[in-house]
Amino acid sequence: MTNRLFNLIKNITPMKWHWILEHEGHKRYFANMSWMFGGQMFSLLISFFIGAWIARYLGPENYGVLSYSIAFVGIFGFVSSLGVDSILNRELIKTPEKRDELLGTSFRLKLIGGAIAFCLAIISVLLISSESRVKILVSLFAFSFILQSINVISNYFNAEVKAKNNVKATLIATIISSILKIIVILSGKGVIWLVIVFVLDSFWQGVGLIKAYRNYGLKIENWKFDNILARVILKNSWPLMLAGAASFIYLKIDQVMIGSMLGNYKVGIYAAAVKLVEVWYFIPAIITTSLFPAIINAKKTNDLIYKNRLKNFYILMAIIPIVMATLVTILAKPIIQLLFGFGYLESIPVLRIYIWSSVGLFLGWAGSQYLMSENLVRTIFWINLFSMIVNLGLNLIFIPFFGIIGSAWATLISYFIVPLVIFIISRNNYIKKQLYD
Repeated sequence: MTNRLFNLIKNITPMKWHWILEHEGHKRYFANMSWMFGGQMFSLLISFFIGAWIARYLGPENYGVLSYSIAFVGIFGFVSSLGVDSILNRELIKTPEKRDELLGTSFRLKLIGGAIAFCLAIISVLLISSESRVKILVSLFAFSFILQSINVISNYFNAEVKAKNNVKATLIATIISSILKIIVILSGKGVIWLVIVFVLDSFWQGVGLIKAYRNYGLKIENWKFDNILARVILKNSWPLMLAGAASFIYLKIDQVMIGSMLGNYKVGIYAAAVKLVEVWYFIPAIITTSLFPAIINAKKTNDLIYKNRLKNFYILMAIIPIVMATLVTILAKPIIQLLFGFGYLESIPVLRIYIWSSVGLFLGWAGSQYLMSENLVRTIFWINLFSMIVNLGLNLIFIPFFGIIGSAWATLISYFIVPLVIFIISRNNYIKKQLYD
């Protein structure tokens, strides 16, 4: 079946796919991407339709409370991750013999980061929010930071191009979680029970990853914490941690600001449109995770092949969101009515604007991989920081005048800043190489 997919892609696209098809190793990358895409698509479709059912069940007001709480907790996610994942993925590819030291050290760092993020989220909500429901939901949801530390195992499977193990763990977690959410809805339970189920998602996924890891004859007991390695990882990861903070803040801060300025009902309306867009965000993550190892390997051996792969990578990451955004713009009204119901009709104009931010997101994701391959880690942080500041500023200006429509425009504009700046940087680097080589 994989060979058929290869031949189909080769025949229908004008792009030079021979850089993937040239040997069996690249077929392995494609098979890995197919597993990730298929599994994630299945999981996200289930989660999406269950999420739409939850939105209908709760109504815009309560759905707004849920969305606000999740967005609030997410702001502290950068502390939990510590920017370790990208560095860990890269180092596992470069030095697979250090697997136990890399995984053990990264796990300990993320466990500490998760505990700190948990405490920060609780302290912040107690100081900022006066609504008891929000305080309870944030406190519950923040516990997932601690549970997510075991996900370092997924980096190992990504580096070994064995993504099917991550997919299986995600599928198990999704199925269990979906069943529990349906039980909560049918039994008429409130939003607090739903958040408990959301938190348990990380637990089920962790159990699946541990089982898959052991199936390869590997033991978590062999993991080792190395102080020197920890310092090296943190030295390299802190710009990515701050970049992740800036990235997630400008991804979710709009919902927090809408909740603070316009109330929970408007958050619920806005969040419904955002959910329809974010369901596609797994695509750039899968493509970059699967193809980035091939791009890094090309950089080591042949600069011309490296540049060709990057170019085709950018083209692919532009075509997908443009097609997607065009279709969603045309079908926005029936999509909202069908999935969320007439109570969310105000989400339609928001969706038609917000969906086009995915083009900037896809291209920004691709550009960030280029910066990673060029070891311009700190540049990623400064670009994301600048985009976050623009997003915050535009939301502060637009929301009072244009409401949730203004917030959608603020997101759209800020998302296009990242690929634009990266394009300027890459062009300048190319000109410099031409002058001095």
